[in-house]
Amino acid sequence: MSVRVSVSGLRELDAALGQLPKATARNVLKRVLLKAGQPVADAASALAPKDTLELSKSIKVGSKISNKVGNSEFAAAMKAGLGKAAAVSALRGARREAAGQGSFAVAYIGPTKARSKAAAIKRIVQEFGSVNQPGKPYLRPAWDGNKMKVLDIIKRDLGDEIIKTAKRAAKRKAAKAAKLAKG
Repeated sequence: MSVRVSVSGLRELDAALGQLPKATARNVLKRVLLKAGQPVADAASALAPKDTLELSKSIKVGSKISNKVGNSEFAAAMKAGLGKAAAVSALRGARREAAGQGSFAVAYIGPTKARSKAAAIKRIVQEFGSVNQPGKPYLRPAWDGNKMKVLDIIKRDLGDEIIKTAKRAAKRKAAKAAKLAKG
């Protein structure tokens, strides 16, 4: 079976995001992605096994990204005995060089960090199975059943978020200009 999806208007939304400051645009996109991912998280939670409810309750939508760019440069500078200031400078330089690479905003849907190694392994085995146990997927069916809803939420809400954010920014700019004119 084949599914055909037609998406239009995303170029315009991307251009509108480009008019906002980079950090603001990233936050707008992050808010929309977190909202759009919630139906998948809800469905995955409903499909997850209910034996202890730990897995089911742990499924969340998040955007925390660990930035590993520059860690090796930091470690190399420290190992060479250059001191913390030089190591931090090396880390920042590596991050500056890498700017613009990778994803602009990311949302993750799935279980939060497990309390133990055994619990983490159980979560993986539950989804994919093992030599001794067939998988009982909960995330993949949740995604498959809701991916069009996710896309619809992104298309519907991204434009509204951009407009609201642009209005707030314009209002702040006008207030700042009025304050400077008075003072």
